[in-house]
Amino acid sequence: MQNETLQLAIETLKQSDPKLHQVIEKVGQLQYEAEQDGFAFLVQVIIGQMLSAKAADTIYARLVARLGKDIDAASISGLDEDLLRSLGIARRKAQTILALAAMVEKNPTLLASLASLGDKECMASLCQYKGIGPWTAKMYLIFVLDRNDILPLEDGAFLQAYRYLYGDEDIETRASVWKPYRSLAARYLYRFLDLGYCS
Repeated sequence: MQNETLQLAIETLKQSDPKLHQVIEKVGQLQYEAEQDGFAFLVQVIIGQMLSAKAADTIYARLVARLGKDIDAASISGLDEDLLRSLGIARRKAQTILALAAMVEKNPTLLASLASLGDKECMASLCQYKGIGPWTAKMYLIFVLDRNDILPLEDGAFLQAYRYLYGDEDIETRASVWKPYRSLAARYLYRFLDLGYCS
């Protein structure tokens, strides 16, 4: 998101939701860039499915250390399921990662082509692959494609921060006032949690 657009989005969110206004004031100006390596990001997110961030980071670090270089489709394709499992990656996740690597090797523009799709079409395209569900797809849309209006209802960290702030489960209704900047609101909730405000 360009800086001028970001400033407009922040002001819009502050005016739309008093509690989010307080979060933004506490967190301050967010600085972020979209992830540049979509394949490596997807591998990391697949590893992180249903795991704590600490556990996922540990396993991903093992994979990086094992490869000794950047993670790409070719380097992953050179591994097998047993090796991935020995690093702590569950069988189904290992199968998903290997299948994804094979598809990207066969079609190098597979992930880049997602940028031309709308949000719903992009979600559907990603979720057609076994082992990739709404959570993984939404993480990709938010952090790689930098889409503005994605609500990560399936994400544990987002839900933890939301419940701390609002104390209810009516998330979609309450978050409707964040449109069309729900991704940015989610980023603020993530940062609010990371800074220890939710403990």
